Amino acid sequence: MYGLVLEGGGAKGSYHIGAYKAILEEGIDIQGVAGTSIGALNGAMIVQGDYDVCYQLWDEISYSMIVGEEGNIFTDFAEAELSLEDFKKLSKKTLNLIRGRGFSVDQFRFMLDKYIDEDRIRASHKDFGIVTFNLSDFKPVEITIDEIPHGELKDYLMASAYLPIFKFERLGGKLYLDGGIYDNLPFRILQKKGYEELILVRTHGRGIIRKLNGDQINTVTISPSDDLGHSFTFEAETARRNINLGYYDGLRALRGLAGERYYIEADFPRDFGFKYLLSLDEKIREDINSLLGFKYGDSRRVLFEYSIPKLGSILGLEKDFSYDELIISLLEKLGENREVDRFKLYSYQELKNEVRIKKRPKQKEENIDHGILGKIMEKVDISSAFNKDNLIINVAENFFKEINEG
Repeated sequence: MYGLVLEGGGAKGSYHIGAYKAILEEGIDIQGVAGTSIGALNGAMIVQGDYDVCYQLWDEISYSMIVGEEGNIFTDFAEAELSLEDFKKLSKKTLNLIRGRGFSVDQFRFMLDKYIDEDRIRASHKDFGIVTFNLSDFKPVEITIDEIPHGELKDYLMASAYLPIFKFERLGGKLYLDGGIYDNLPFRILQKKGYEELILVRTHGRGIIRKLNGDQINTVTISPSDDLGHSFTFEAETARRNINLGYYDGLRALRGLAGERYYIEADFPRDFGFKYLLSLDEKIREDINSLLGFKYGDSRRVLFEYSIPKLGSILGLEKDFSYDELIISLLEKLGENREVDRFKLYSYQELKNEVRIKKRPKQKEENIDHGILGKIMEKVDISSAFNKDNLIINVAENFFKEINEG
């Protein structure tokens, strides 16, 4: 029985929608959803069967959809030409907001009334849980749909997503804060319901994340491979980009795709990285070693004992990285350098082919004398000796000589 847990994060919640698209494509049957803040709102629409509507909502998101006409202040700031007149107008609007102690929640309530159908959620027979924080009683509220009195679900959703930009209003006589201050990734709600298979969708939004006991539960984590932007950036272009990122990051997590930046089907032979390194001819090994500051000794031994560990460190790989991971990381660096389309599924060979046909860009500091540089690197840490990115590309191009020669 699979459960889905959606982390809070305001505008970053668009990432959830792309991740859920990947879950749907993989045919995973989600029986329960728990979320905090925007995770609770997205979760409600998923439970009631309105994923497509939720996708469309995020595809068209704007500040005014969240806070009404007052949200135009964000657009005004973005379009302002820093003239004295613009400054006076924006200062007045900002002062009025401060005096009013935040944005009205009227538009947010309207969105809940328009998009949330409590009866359909209850009729889905799926578990649904949310988290908020009762400020009046100063205690957290972790609650599921079967515990919420009929007709009050929207109030609890409002309470869970009570962002600090909103004016304080009482709900049922109580004041609430965004649930992220207590538990921004509420997997425990579903764990208590007996779920042992959970898919966690992160946003890295601000909030408290509870420690997961891996011995009692199996999890798959879908986590952003890029910055999702600010929690208050409710702009359609950013949301579309995050939906796309969530979809491909979801496929990576669910299918076990290789790569950190690209999405590579793990179809390569066993120990292909080790075999690839063994196949490098002596001249290539010597050039790689020299670039990394090791000019003397048996080229194969120096490559494995000194150059590869140092290169792994420069690339930011874990200490126990595999040779496969090293080769893939270098290929990804070449892909980024040559602006190969990132959002696409590749086989290892397909990515190599795409890198091959892309034009090699000019590098900065192309005319560095590597003989002199090698002497410097023997005494000074390599990252401070010269541009690290250029170094990585130079090394990667040596590892993949056939790409430049093809």
